[in-house]
Order: sequence, then structure tokens, then C-alpha cells
Amino acid sequence: MTNNGKNLSDKRIKVLFTFGGMPHYLKALLRNIQRKGIDIVVALPDKGKGRSIGAGVYIPDEEYDFKVFYLKECTGWYGKPFLKGLKNLIVQERPDILVCIWPYILQIVFDPFLYKTLRKLDISILLREIPFQVPPKGEIAGYFRRNPYMTESGTYLKHPGILFIIRQYMLSFVRQTYYARVTGVLHYAEGNENIPVSYGVPPDRIWPTFNSPDTTALLEAYEILKETENITKNGRKIIHIGRLVPWKKTDLLIRAVSVLIKDIPDINLVIVGDGPQRKELENLAKELGVAANVQFAGAVYKPLELGKYLMEADVYVLAGMGGLSINEAMVFGKPVICSVCDGTEKDLVLDSINGYFFRPDDVYDLADKIRQLIHHPERIKKMGEASQKIIREKININTVSDRFVESFRKVTAIKNSMEEK
Repeated sequence: MTNNGKNLSDKRIKVLFTFGGMPHYLKALLRNIQRKGIDIVVALPDKGKGRSIGAGVYIPDEEYDFKVFYLKECTGWYGKPFLKGLKNLIVQERPDILVCIWPYILQIVFDPFLYKTLRKLDISILLREIPFQVPPKGEIAGYFRRNPYMTESGTYLKHPGILFIIRQYMLSFVRQTYYARVTGVLHYAEGNENIPVSYGVPPDRIWPTFNSPDTTALLEAYEILKETENITKNGRKIIHIGRLVPWKKTDLLIRAVSVLIKDIPDINLVIVGDGPQRKELENLAKELGVAANVQFAGAVYKPLELGKYLMEADVYVLAGMGGLSINEAMVFGKPVICSVCDGTEKDLVLDSINGYFFRPDDVYDLADKIRQLIHHPERIKKMGEASQKIIREKININTVSDRFVESFRKVTAIKNSMEEK
């Protein structure tokens, strides 16, 4: 059988990704996927960073080992960004699979010409999502009563108004459409399958791929630093890595230090990262009397430089919503303390095995979990070893890229079977 004029059983699979930007970790993942036999094409906003990329995300100016096209990002009548010219790029490149993220997935709903083109060229569509704060179909009001919506300011809508609920119902109808049009869903984490299933996606078409930084480069840095650096630890240094934005809740971590300083006066917190909240957080440390115990290191991205901070620390703490900093800390053998936010944490952190979960927004529970590790250094060592083992054996750039490749091959097999009928 043929697709785009080629035999499906013989040709390499070509995948077109849409992204709002190319963070430093994403290039390594896509390069790894391409090395495993997938032809990669990427569509990015013309300025290199779209509205879907958060404040302070590091976008390096680098050359790529795969095709990258820059399209103008515009705002659709529905109020969300879209990539102008995506249809023409698809006609030009003829990918086998289109991978869309939010909000670009909305283009297959609101641009009938794009969707018609995808159907005509027999291009499979995949949605890549977490999903986070997405209620199952038909459970909107109850879902948000049980799970208050977190805004970009890090606060919760404990009593959402009628307009919020109406908007969520409208979004539910939109989701119903794009879930019906995709071949499958790529999830960042396990455990959220019930959401696309509630919209009609078959369970065997939901593929958890996880996510990963360049663990190969980070592990190389770890081995170099282990041999060359003479590192002395005092067992009381904790570290946080991430952008200084409200949803990371770095303020909660600083408040936890102010609680702990009463019985651990030499506790030290190193904050690696930068962002719009930095001045506010520095002032908070001063107000709470812990400025001498809190170090703001700024943004660090190079594996060796980041590794030095991690090697000198004893415990990694994430007080709010994460990214890939948990993975980075685990590469360097750190136990992790965090809460459950978007669900990706549960694939990495096993409670009491390589870290602890604390109750969200509970500064005293967070302080207690930190205290438990500092007062039991043998746990720090044992949990740290467990963290690195999870990275080496389960979630790393090679296993994650394998999962992507496997998903793409399953999509191709589905397409083959449909054409044979």
C-alpha cells in the first residue's frame, strides 16, 4: 500500500512536530528520535518563541540536525495562537504523522481547510499533552470542586464563577472534536488515561512517552565531577532548580526554610534559576530573616555548571509545579521532595523510596519532610542512589525516545491495517 507515493513497509516515517519554541532539552530528544530512524520536521513560531512558552524558558540560538521551519504565529478568532502557513508546510513536506501540542491542536478544529488537507494526504494526527487541569467528559463542575483550578499566578479558584464553568463546558465540546480526529495521544505521564478515554479515545491508542532532559550529557557531567571535584557536604544543603515564576512556589520553600532554621540554624537553600519573581523572593528571604541561608545562583544550563551545584547539595526540593528539574536532580543522585501537581512527578518519585511527597501548599508538612532527611543522612544516600537508578534504568533520553519511536510505528501499523481492509 502507498502513502504520499511511497510504500509504507519500506520507507522511513516522517513526523512533523509543532512546538511553541525549542528549549535546550527538546533539541536533544528530537535528535535522539531521528537517530533511531524517524525523519524529524519541526514547525516553530517565527520569533522562535510563541505564546505557549512560559516566561523565562531558555531558548538557545543553535543549529539543528533536522528540518526546522519558522511560521508566523497569529491569534485565531477563538483567542488562541495558531501557526499561519501550517497547511502549506504540510503539503510541501508530506509527513506521515503530525504531532500537535496545545494550543496548535485547535487548528484541526477551527481550520477546516487544514483538516481536509490532512485527510486528503492520509496524514495521522497525534496530540501530545500531559493533561493537566483537564476534567473527564461530563464531570466538569464536580471535577473543579474537587480540584480547584490553579491560575498562572499560582493561586486557586476555590469558588469558580458561572462564566468559568460555561467556558469549561465549551472547551469540552472542542476537546470532543479534536480527540475524535486524532489517531492517538502521547502522554507525558502515566495515570491520566481516563481523560481521553472519556472522550472516546481507545485505551490502546494512549501512549505514555514521559519526558527527559539530555540525560546522556548530564550523566557524563556526573562522572567527570565525581572524579575531579573534591566536594564536601554538610548534610544540610537543599537545592531548587527552576524558573522564578508563581506556579513554581519558590516562596513556599523559602518559608519552609524560615520554619526549619529554628532547629537547623545552618540549613542552606540554593535556588538555581531566574525569572520575574526574583526580586520579590529575595525580599521575602530578607523579611523572614533567612537571607543569609538562601543563595540565588541565577540561571544555569550547562551540564557541568549545573552539576556542580547539584553535587554540592544534599536534597532536591520542588515546592510547586515542576518541569525537568526533578530528572536533572535524580541524575546526580539526589532524593526528591515535591508535591503531586501535573502527575509527571509520580513516574519519577516513589514515596519513601527515592523521596517524599508533601501535602500541596502545606509549609509545615514540607518543612517536616526536609527535616526527616536532614536528620537521617543515611536516607539521603539510599534515596539518592534509588533516584539515579530510576534515571539509568527507566526514564532517560534513550528510553523516552524509544517510546516515541514505538508510538510512531504503532500509528503506521494502524494506518496499514486500515488500508488493507
